[in-house]
Amino acid sequence: MKYFSGIDYQRQLIIASLDDFSPNAALPNFRGEGTDETEVWRQAVIEFLCINVKHGFIEATHYPEIRVGYDINKLEDILINGDKKNHIDPVIVWNTLYFNGTSDLINIVEKFNLREWRCANFSKECDGFISFLRETYEI
Repeated sequence: MKYFSGIDYQRQLIIASLDDFSPNAALPNFRGEGTDETEVWRQAVIEFLCINVKHGFIEATHYPEIRVGYDINKLEDILINGDKKNHIDPVIVWNTLYFNGTSDLINIVEKFNLREWRCANFSKECDGFISFLRETYEI
């Protein structure tokens, strides 16, 4: 996991447990370390979406097949190249493909008492939550 940022993942997963979001709205405070910060951010968002779909924490709101068990390579391809099958440009995909937290994510966020909007603004990681994510993601 090249781009794992505990506080950014924590914030975005709290938000996902409360509301849906598009890739363009994901990880808004993430700052990449590189010459092309936008590209580093895009790669971090792709990683975030793919790993969390893979582990069943998020799913596509209006694209029911993008959920746990979905081919993550296909999701990555859609985010990079657009939805070729439906002739949808990547820019449109990033603005119109919405994700939401699953019931599993909601339960986990509630377990750590983080399922409130104010928690999305915490400046410190919840150690237990981040440890849980690291163990789940196997990093």
